Amino acid sequence: MVEAAALPAPWQVRFQAGDNEGTADTLKAGVGGSAGMRPHELLEASLATCMTISARMALADLGITDAEVRVRVHLEREESTTRFRYELLLAPELEAHRPAVEERIAQSPVRSTLSKPLTFEPATQASGTGPPQP
Repeated sequence: MVEAAALPAPWQVRFQAGDNEGTADTLKAGVGGSAGMRPHELLEASLATCMTISARMALADLGITDAEVRVRVHLEREESTTRFRYELLLAPELEAHRPAVEERIAQSPVRSTLSKPLTFEPATQASGTGPPQP
């Protein structure tokens, strides 16, 4: 679970998951800033980091540790489609393993999650937290 809380500066948010935390920010109509990643960049980061971990795991299964591997993700928001474009970047000496790594990142957990239909619903308020329910 991630919890986010507004900060005093316009559009800045502090988010936290367990002991890890970060800042998100955005700029709209000249208000706000760049103190942290924009919310859509966090989506890109989620997919890119998961794919990179999956790539490292695939290479580790092949006996290659401490591999130089990167994944770039770009989110394209269109009226009827949201498209994630990704690029696997491997060190030249690892190119022979590209098919195995590409297969693994295609099955990465975040990609699998984002590939399913999404639903959004409010969580049920626990007793004593928040305003009383009607």
